Amino acid sequence: MPKVRDYLEWYLDWYAAEHPTTITKARSEVKRFIDRFGHRPIDTIRAVEVEQYKRARLLDDKAAKETVGKEIRRLKAAFNRGVEWKELDVNPLASVKAPRGVRSVAVKFYDRSAMRRLYQANTARAPLWMFMAHTGLRRGEVIGLEKSSVVAGRLLVESDPDETGAGRTKSGKWREVPLNRYAMWALRHLPDPIVSVHKDTISDWFKKDSMSAGVGGHLHRLRHTFCAHMVIAGVPLRRVQLLAGHADYATTEKYYAHLTPDGDDSAVRALRF
Repeated sequence: MPKVRDYLEWYLDWYAAEHPTTITKARSEVKRFIDRFGHRPIDTIRAVEVEQYKRARLLDDKAAKETVGKEIRRLKAAFNRGVEWKELDVNPLASVKAPRGVRSVAVKFYDRSAMRRLYQANTARAPLWMFMAHTGLRRGEVIGLEKSSVVAGRLLVESDPDETGAGRTKSGKWREVPLNRYAMWALRHLPDPIVSVHKDTISDWFKKDSMSAGVGGHLHRLRHTFCAHMVIAGVPLRRVQLLAGHADYATTEKYYAHLTPDGDDSAVRALRF
């Protein structure tokens, strides 16, 4: 069984090749764990030790729950990958829960003016940004998405498993999203499949266009824009959860509860940005 440091450094080399734009963040998220357990064979690490490590990060280091949660989720994913590759027999974090923050989050999203500037910054990619903003798709969900996924004016976002068993959707569940006239217009101007590049590439495209437009932000802000405007337009939080594909209602409530009036999902048709 490999030692923690040897395995995670090998994993990070693989990660750097697959995700060059987020490797710095990944290295940062596993660094402290390597410092603490790097010399140990992976199969000697007990869950209770990881729980103690997590507690020390929260209480002694005074790290935020969101920060420690990201670190634990990153480590779990790294060791899960090793198990899937049959390089490891065990994931020492399998039973460890990642802490989640409970604070209210003032989520950032684009208004109509910002979206117009984004479209004008790169007219060739405007249909893609419009489609994502009006469907709330994650970048992993739009990659390889075929137009046949639209049936009777509704987009079926399915969690088709790949060779590792991971699905397209984050929650592992399929959902339906009604397409309004903006999404339908964008779809007509997109190729089939809609995007056929690596997910980091689409993030790079968006970063470049958002900077050119002077609106800033990352690709995920389009998803926040979809959800936030739905809530503002009157869609109940429970319906937003289903349309966005949030596995946990608490996620929807945490980000968008402060925006709510009442209404129903017919408000999708009223979105204009």
